[in-house]
Amino acid sequence: MSRPWATYALLFLGFFAVLAAFPVYTPFDSKLTLPTTLSLLREGNIALDEYAPTFQVHQNGLFERDGHYYNYFPLGPSLVAVPMVALVDGFVRLVTPVGGLHPSLGRSLAHWRHLHDTTGLVDLNAWNEPQRYFASAVTALAGVAMFVLGMSLKLSRRRALLLAAVFVFCTPLLSTASRALWQHGPSLLFLTLTLVCLVRARDNPAVVGWAGLPLALAYVMRPTNGLSVLLLSLYVVWTYPRQAWRFFASALLVAIPWVAVNQVHYGSVLAPYYEPQRLEWSSSRVAEALAGNLVSPGRGLFVFTPVLLLSAWGLWLDVRARTFTRLHAVLLAVVALHWFSISTFPHWWGGHSYGPRFFTDMVPYLVFFLVPVVRSLQWKGPEARRGLTATFAVLATLSLLIHIHGASSRAVYRWNSLPLDVDEHPERLWDWTDPQFLGRR
Repeated sequence: MSRPWATYALLFLGFFAVLAAFPVYTPFDSKLTLPTTLSLLREGNIALDEYAPTFQVHQNGLFERDGHYYNYFPLGPSLVAVPMVALVDGFVRLVTPVGGLHPSLGRSLAHWRHLHDTTGLVDLNAWNEPQRYFASAVTALAGVAMFVLGMSLKLSRRRALLLAAVFVFCTPLLSTASRALWQHGPSLLFLTLTLVCLVRARDNPAVVGWAGLPLALAYVMRPTNGLSVLLLSLYVVWTYPRQAWRFFASALLVAIPWVAVNQVHYGSVLAPYYEPQRLEWSSSRVAEALAGNLVSPGRGLFVFTPVLLLSAWGLWLDVRARTFTRLHAVLLAVVALHWFSISTFPHWWGGHSYGPRFFTDMVPYLVFFLVPVVRSLQWKGPEARRGLTATFAVLATLSLLIHIHGASSRAVYRWNSLPLDVDEHPERLWDWTDPQFLGRR
């Protein structure tokens, strides 16, 4: 194994071990993710008809068409889980003959085989723990990708590691993306990989051709990434016109089979979850949501992740150093449009979640803006920036503590229901006397 890959493997294992150690899981919208994965592996389709008796008691996230059952939420996370489930199942089958060496080992192996093989009436909650482990693996991969991005931006190894650690542990990656196999973890993984390709294309333009693949996959994971698809595609055409055909060719490797699956199963180019009418316009509500998504004590991005306040300072450092590029401008536009888009959702607070769940997908871009800040950190010497370094340390520590609390305390989720359900009383999102991140229930 070459040294860079050994570093990536160790980094992945370190991130995964820490993420998987946190006990909270939040499979609210992802109950059908792994059953869909199993349907793909066993039957080669995304229909969930083999679990029909289960749907007499479980209806959330279920979509029915022409007598067939489907997961209403995006297919992408189920696709991401395919290699992980296949790998775990293969390993379990391989070591099953030695399961008798210890009772607990035998029980664990038998439990997996039962989960994997059972159809009909099943307990979907039994997949909660495997979901958390798989989601932690996806988030750990995203952390490795951020480390690679930092190195590609000429950060030292230590500073790239700091950037990746802040990305994984001081943001909703810890408290949201790694807690269940829903859309956010795979989404931000592929957006980070897209950034790696676009940054490396500065030195080798041919690399931009590969960016289309993870960018298209990001859209398959979550429809709001359509903004990234649109603006980054324009960026590629504008900046790398001779390589644009490679970019679109790699994107078509994803787009063509995805559209075909939608046509076969839903009779439409887009899956039901991608329908634009899910967005609603109300000037008074959108104004509240725009503010709430940034600064409310219940869902505010900068309340739960104050270290990202320094993203603005990072952009200013780039402008002052004349290193603010076309890519920075495009990413900033994506973040702004994403902010507006999620603020048009009727439930802009993301239901019974923790903190700024709808902003989770934009964390790779916001951490990208932090790069000049991380590069400038210095406590001693002639180039010391003690004020910036101390501010970064304080804000990163606050962010870390807030997201550790979200990943380790179930009280923060009870806050959504007690004393009043936040979906019925969204005014609670503005109550500074009872902020969610304290989780006192």
